[in-house]
Amino acid sequence: MNARDAQHPAVETVVPEAAAYQPLSVAAVVALLLGLVSFTALLTPILWAVAFAGVVVSIFAWVRIHRFDPPLTGKTAAIIGLVLSLFNSAAGPAHWYVRRTMLVQEARQVAELFLDFLKQNQPHKAHQLSLAAAQRSPLDDNLWTKYAPGTSARKDLEDFLDRREVRAIILLAKDPRTLVRFFDVEGVWRENDEDRVALSYAVTYVDPQDKKRTFFVEIALNRYSMRTQPVSDWYISNISSLTPPRTLEAEKAAWDEKQKKQRPLAANPDDETPEPIE
Repeated sequence: MNARDAQHPAVETVVPEAAAYQPLSVAAVVALLLGLVSFTALLTPILWAVAFAGVVVSIFAWVRIHRFDPPLTGKTAAIIGLVLSLFNSAAGPAHWYVRRTMLVQEARQVAELFLDFLKQNQPHKAHQLSLAAAQRSPLDDNLWTKYAPGTSARKDLEDFLDRREVRAIILLAKDPRTLVRFFDVEGVWRENDEDRVALSYAVTYVDPQDKKRTFFVEIALNRYSMRTQPVSDWYISNISSLTPPRTLEAEKAAWDEKQKKQRPLAANPDDETPEPIE
């Protein structure tokens, strides 16, 4: 080694790219992916977990990035993942709540129209609401002609009137003291491409001893999207009760006897007002 080399010792060569390299945070990448996938939280409550997981992973990634010296890369990915996950964590439940509220409101309108027809002793109109829109006839003064004796529509109406809940409401509504009130939402769900809502109503009536009694009916409604038109259709899919009113027990024998005789309903309201229960 000469004097010149001794005065200028060798300096280790550093590649600029190598000195500037910072490892990428895997957690930040996962957080970004979860943030993008978190939009599925708008589809079903089960997928809210994706958005919640995205928030947790994003925070974890942010903390982990700053624990290293120098910090890991991926800060932007973690922030984007956090923002998306937070947005969908709020948007998912909000969308579910708004949609559920709208479905219940629509279903209640149909259910209460159905009950009004029964209370007004117009079971033929109530029966129409149990049919899909494509099968439904206009609810006008000419509707009774559809239920002429011997027709399949007449048979369907008689089967409809044979339901004890339908008979109960028609019978009890003759007393102006009878009240039919909305009670609760029993369920809102989707099945077989149809939205379904179950509502319960309290029927309060006065028995022969002038005591107020209450029983409950549950009305199930289905809504399906009509492919040929940009509208949706609601129809009554079922009406049931677990506790029938006691006052009907005294009427049951008379009703059964009447059904055995198969007395036809009036084909025209001008001829005879239909009296399902006497």
